[in-house]
Amino acid sequence: MTQVNWMYNTSLQQFLDLFDYGIDFSPKAPLQKERVQNIIVWMNRKVYRYINRGLFERDKITFKLLMATKILIKDGKLTPADVGLLLKAGGGIDDRNNPFSSWMQQKNWLNLKALSKHKFGNDHSMFFKELPDRINRNEQVWKKWVDEAEPENIPVPDYEEKINSDQNVGHFIHLCLIRSIREDRTLLACGQFISATMGDEYGLPITDQVSDLFEETRPDRPVLYLLSPGSDPTSSIDEYAKKKKQFPTGKVSMGEEMEIPAMQLIDQGMTAGKWVVLSNCHLSLEFMGEMEEILFPKDREVHPDFRLWITCEPHNDFPLGLLQLAIKNATDPPKGVQAGLSRTFQTMVNQDFLEKVEPYDKWRSIVFALCFMHSVIQERRKFGPLGFCIPYAFNFADLEASLTFIDKHMTTSFNLNIPLSWKAIQYMVSDVQYGGKITDGLDREMFGCYTQFWI
Repeated sequence: MTQVNWMYNTSLQQFLDLFDYGIDFSPKAPLQKERVQNIIVWMNRKVYRYINRGLFERDKITFKLLMATKILIKDGKLTPADVGLLLKAGGGIDDRNNPFSSWMQQKNWLNLKALSKHKFGNDHSMFFKELPDRINRNEQVWKKWVDEAEPENIPVPDYEEKINSDQNVGHFIHLCLIRSIREDRTLLACGQFISATMGDEYGLPITDQVSDLFEETRPDRPVLYLLSPGSDPTSSIDEYAKKKKQFPTGKVSMGEEMEIPAMQLIDQGMTAGKWVVLSNCHLSLEFMGEMEEILFPKDREVHPDFRLWITCEPHNDFPLGLLQLAIKNATDPPKGVQAGLSRTFQTMVNQDFLEKVEPYDKWRSIVFALCFMHSVIQERRKFGPLGFCIPYAFNFADLEASLTFIDKHMTTSFNLNIPLSWKAIQYMVSDVQYGGKITDGLDREMFGCYTQFWI
């Protein structure tokens, strides 16, 4: 994964720590075989969560697919050549005699030829040897299947029973077929393959709260937040700091000549056991290069309650030692409305938050409606110009500011016994908090419709 993004660097020591953690906390068993299996299952889950939470959304499917195929190769069910077929398909074949040129692209025909010649698994079975002939004999049925909106969810003509009967590589064979003939559906088919191979939990979004990260920290093991445009985890850190009686935390926004105040806060934190938050550390890479020596002082004892929280944008010159030491967590919004809602209700909205404003029923309804709308507009961004005429960097700060205004408005209305002004709430959300970033008239009109419909 380091070839995808430099910030994904990890170290052997991190995995050794996870291994020790797995030995200690995986379920016990009376038989050695069961105990080993419990450790393997637990380690797969722990390593997956540890690495996956530190990846940006666009790269998570790559990591999960890499992990699934590596496990199948280790189990002897797949070979590296099988994975090579998935990646390259018909890239190395030259065959211009496409009998289905009226409805099948030349690239897909080459992929199909490569698929028909490939020998899957260690038993070298040519699963799709007769695929071109079967398509030729049943062309209309295959053409209909290829033209389906979601072919990965439709039974494969002539091969469905055969694919389902192969318990070892059936799901991978199905993935290769989708990748060869309908490349645009490959990512969705990969998600199905991962869930079928490793379990449904590996297909669900991962959202670790600050409390989850804190359990793995030590005074010499900081947390490194990888920032996406517009994101800022400082408020979440402060909320948890209040529960741990560490509020206010020491904060420094890094930049030119900010190393001295940052070092002073770290010294004070190491002595008194306080938390320190260093923001935008990509602006002080030289100081980050000294962080290993700072966290492991030789001439002093560090207070056990000291914690260091670092936020930075991806940078190819970020110090390798700190990347291999820190606990990484990416902050970009997850893909999918359900995943977006899940992250919001796991990070920003908790039970105390839902019970802070009266009347409770209206407050909870507004919170859900606003969180749902926030997830929808985040998801619209993936459609490019069809989602928004101009791309906007909506983030949790917009949602938090909107909820803060509604909180104060509802509290004031309840205390003064006056009715809520829904027009004021809609205006503040659609024209001020979110709308302040919108510059296109059509985007503003669409956002106004969302606000009137849901709020």
